[in-house]
Amino acid sequence: MIVLTTYDRIKSIFPTVVHRSEDASGDYIWYQAHDGTVFGLPKMELSERERQLLEWSATPFVTTRDPRQEKWQDRLLTDSYRIAQPFRLLSLSLHYQEPESLEQFLEILNDFMPEAEIVVMTRHHVEIIEMNQLVDLSEFEDVLRAVASDCYVEAHVIYSERPLGVLGTLYQQHQTLRPFARLSTKAYPASQLLYHYLLEDHETFAERLQLIETVYTTLDKTNIELLEALFAYSLNVSHTAKALFMHRNTLNYRLDRLYELTGYDARQFYDASLLQLIVTLHKSE
Repeated sequence: MIVLTTYDRIKSIFPTVVHRSEDASGDYIWYQAHDGTVFGLPKMELSERERQLLEWSATPFVTTRDPRQEKWQDRLLTDSYRIAQPFRLLSLSLHYQEPESLEQFLEILNDFMPEAEIVVMTRHHVEIIEMNQLVDLSEFEDVLRAVASDCYVEAHVIYSERPLGVLGTLYQQHQTLRPFARLSTKAYPASQLLYHYLLEDHETFAERLQLIETVYTTLDKTNIELLEALFAYSLNVSHTAKALFMHRNTLNYRLDRLYELTGYDARQFYDASLLQLIVTLHKSE
């Protein structure tokens, strides 16, 4: 059975559709489907009726004259921009009744996170990139609860922290995982949601591994043995180092290196749970 992607289905209706990776010029109206697929259609070819129909299944990207916003939108939508320092990406799905609520919400975010890049992607989707200063997530959730009460805006949030890495790859992962973040005012670590995603029934084994390809290919025999020892000793670095006849600092260095390569820190609970599942999948292939 041939399974059509969202992009294939759109192309069967609108033959002139382009994927964001193919063309990012200003001659298109850009949309984001519910599964995160970004596509564009020529401005001159869409009737008002077609635009209305499209908005039932996709959300138009917010167009802005702010060059900084446009720059960060492009960075999120391509796989070429790499951040060479520690950073955190937060993806927010927003639900509200009144259009002006979005402006109020953004004002509050800018006041609370003045050092962050707050990028409005669509009317119901905001990305936040933090680099030099990370806010406390418990305080961030408190702010979301206050906003939900005062501005009637509910935000479903996914976040990932990285020592460095390609921003667009992480963004695409978050778009796939956004439907799993179901509780408002709670910030979900992406590794927790990815764990549940991998347990779902997918069409093929390869489809399941798409979101963890980098991690999967990094796990050679040496790394798998290292992780299995760490799991066996309940993430206790001292006990693991002793069992491997290795100095604690050497083990931490190797775990730091694995964190840089994969984006997941095996000393953290959610990341370790995900890595354990990936190791199991790797050995069962």
